[in-house]
Amino acid sequence: MSEALPNRCVLLNLRGVLTPDPLKTWAVDRIPDAALALEGDRVAWLGRAADLPAAWADAPRVDGAGAWATPGFVDPHTHLLFGGNRSGEFNRRLHGVSYQQIAAEGGGIRETVRATRSATVAELVASGEARLKAFRERGVVHLECKTGYGLELEAESRLTAAYAELKRRGWSLDVTLLPAHDLAPEFGGDVEANARAVAEDWLPELVRRHPGVARFCDVFVETGVFSADQGRRIFEAGRRLGLIPRLHADELTWTGGAELAADLGAASADHLMFCSEAGMKAMAAAGVTPVLLPATTLFLGMRDWAPARKMIDAGCRVALATDFNPGSCPCVDPLTVLRLGCLQLRMTFEEAFTAMTLHAARSLRHADLGHLHPGARAEVLLWDVEEMLELVYWVGEPYRPRFLPD
Repeated sequence: MSEALPNRCVLLNLRGVLTPDPLKTWAVDRIPDAALALEGDRVAWLGRAADLPAAWADAPRVDGAGAWATPGFVDPHTHLLFGGNRSGEFNRRLHGVSYQQIAAEGGGIRETVRATRSATVAELVASGEARLKAFRERGVVHLECKTGYGLELEAESRLTAAYAELKRRGWSLDVTLLPAHDLAPEFGGDVEANARAVAEDWLPELVRRHPGVARFCDVFVETGVFSADQGRRIFEAGRRLGLIPRLHADELTWTGGAELAADLGAASADHLMFCSEAGMKAMAAAGVTPVLLPATTLFLGMRDWAPARKMIDAGCRVALATDFNPGSCPCVDPLTVLRLGCLQLRMTFEEAFTAMTLHAARSLRHADLGHLHPGARAEVLLWDVEEMLELVYWVGEPYRPRFLPD
């Protein structure tokens, strides 16, 4: 919430408030003619304006101008920092060249790795801040951000240092260390040696150099990258350093990633287009959040969408994220993800909205984000629409929220 607001105030003249209920699974509260009482940077009261407690009668008023108020979006899976871009590669794919052929020629992620390795911390901070501003103006109030385009210690350290500077500047971020994003070319295909370097050398050194910057660690558990056993060893090393596991899992093939996430008690397992039903049940039982990335499926032209409905039926609290990255999803727009959640993953609007707010925040273990009930951070978006469903119904409409104060 902006510091320009009074420390204690009431947001009135709202068409309504739409917010997930953190105490009820998949429940969304829709309160017409609502008011929000705000104290400091927190929500103190939520309800109908007519029921505003007497203790708030003399508090300064903030005019909502007839908007809908919602919590801000939380994006729990991004690759925010990298050098260069791969628009030329994208055009080659449009002309029929496969991703595999581009990678075999030294392109793909390796092109981004080369550009990232040559980028300075200042350059990474500048590009990252521009991207964060683009996310913010679209309503994203908190992001998870990964390293992973360095694939060697010094470049990964510069990425981590850049995230530390962005956090110092006040951006609301959770940082994930992902030096096991792909195979480093220096290892010549020796996956086991690469995994040992990540677990025994890189992660401990990154935590030593940048104490307190990262909360999570991640591994791309996939055929041709790191196996579930190698991932387990890297995650165990990260856990000894105080890092919470998050997994790239079952994206291109079934690898047992969801089952591994459940066994580890990970915060999340992400992608999951080829997740098994046993994996879904295991995640639900272990409280692992499946983070689904439908814009990546769209951008890659894949036909296998993550089975959101089966996961929900299995008892999973699904989250949605952009997967912003230069190769498979250059998307900073949460509304694109919200729409794909409804139109391709067959989620209801309420489910998709909850997946991008409350469940996204829970996957990052933040109880005070993703809803507007008392105690929540007062990250309030104001939408100038008659009904919130319009955000999905008007496909392609570039809605932008207002923040407090306008």
